Amino acid sequence: MLFNLKKLILFLAIIAAVGAASFTITKNPFSKHAIEDNPKIKKLRLSEGFAAEHIYSPSANNQGSWVAMAFDDKGRLITSDQYGKLYRLKIPAIGSSSLTPEVEKLKIGTEIGADTMGMGYSQGLLYAFNSLYVMVNNSKGNKTFTRQSGLYRLQDMDGDDQFEKVTFMKPMDGDGEHGPHSIKLSPDGKSLVVISGNHTDVPPMDHYRLPNNWQEDQLFPLIKDPRGHANDRMAPGGWVAQLDPEGKHWELLNAGYRNAFDFDYNEVGDLFVYDADMEWDFGTPWYRPTRVSHSTSGAEFGWRTGNSKWSQTYPDNLPPVINIGQGSPTNLIHLKNAKVPAKYQRTLLAFDWSFGIMHAIHLK
Repeated sequence: MLFNLKKLILFLAIIAAVGAASFTITKNPFSKHAIEDNPKIKKLRLSEGFAAEHIYSPSANNQGSWVAMAFDDKGRLITSDQYGKLYRLKIPAIGSSSLTPEVEKLKIGTEIGADTMGMGYSQGLLYAFNSLYVMVNNSKGNKTFTRQSGLYRLQDMDGDDQFEKVTFMKPMDGDGEHGPHSIKLSPDGKSLVVISGNHTDVPPMDHYRLPNNWQEDQLFPLIKDPRGHANDRMAPGGWVAQLDPEGKHWELLNAGYRNAFDFDYNEVGDLFVYDADMEWDFGTPWYRPTRVSHSTSGAEFGWRTGNSKWSQTYPDNLPPVINIGQGSPTNLIHLKNAKVPAKYQRTLLAFDWSFGIMHAIHLK
């Protein structure tokens, strides 16, 4: 399906803003007066030829911080509050007199007045195969929302436009900002691909494209983080896996990331991952900047705790496509299907949360 630019950037901007506000960016300039009248838009610094519309602020409507979203088969936007419910939005058409979307809480379950907290706490959403796939990221012991971290499949079985059937496809031992993250469709449209941060154990897989005998294997004394971060997290760190729509066969594609939130495929099916740095390592010989990796089959990128991270010069470790620097990665999207100028059609958009920057990475 071809996304128009307005819909594509809306998809990215809500996650990049982490619930503060959502925007669309288009090549159709709006009046200077309309931009100057909105304080949220005045804070945006846009490239020449682009303009922005402010659509919605979930936090201003007591709907939390939206950190995941997907479009369904009817073009509606489904979102998740990081610590709350799922929402569905009908976005006004381009050129509409009103920009206010219709927002509803999704009802999950078959009982009358189904609990709107029957599903949520998601950091990854995908609508595919007539289903909504939800990557739940939930801390243990949460009494408000009791579903375990892992991948769930929601289905509408009776055609009432709500989801009655919930299938728990895979439990995952991990949570928090380094827990289970995004879900996307594979390039051939036949399977799902998921990614998790380094505080999520690799669950049992049916097949491994890289050897699963990983160990620390350090010749030098391990210097752990003095503040204790990730001191008990060992190889292989964050990972990417592929599965069939039913979740019956799981395959580990590659690993060795710190906390990659998102990934995407280019026009020929190559996988790219936007990985995080460890900001407290800055200034040390083992600091690794935020970076975009060409994540080939069976690759190992060598994240390890403390000073034991692999150097990009190691022969069994792939170097990054580009080092970006300090930051906090969120979304990564390739513009292959977007209605954008030719300059951007082979471009990755990498969103940084900490500095509020959208990086355009032109691939060759």
